[in-house]
Amino acid sequence: MRETELTSLIGLRDSGGDRVLLLRLDRPDGTRRYLLRVGTGSVVLTAGDLEGLSNVIRYELVSVNQFRAFARAIWLLILCALVCVLIYAATGPLFAYPWSN
Repeated sequence: MRETELTSLIGLRDSGGDRVLLLRLDRPDGTRRYLLRVGTGSVVLTAGDLEGLSNVIRYELVSVNQFRAFARAIWLLILCALVCVLIYAATGPLFAYPWSN
């Protein structure tokens, strides 16, 4: 009788120093499960669970990228305003209305 075979898919460390492992469990009866271990905890996932987790991770990554783009746009606006203030302080107004002194 064959034994359960383990195949390591991912082995990383998160920012807290915990190990993140994703192992594939090939069982003798032909079924396949996935074991997700983070630190000392673990959970067994099916292929469907893993697909759902993949979708959640992809969604979160897209959300983070959108937030980063928004944050960069805000920083660009702040930089442009700062440059305008510095130019105004160094040279005076960049334009003047005909009725102003």
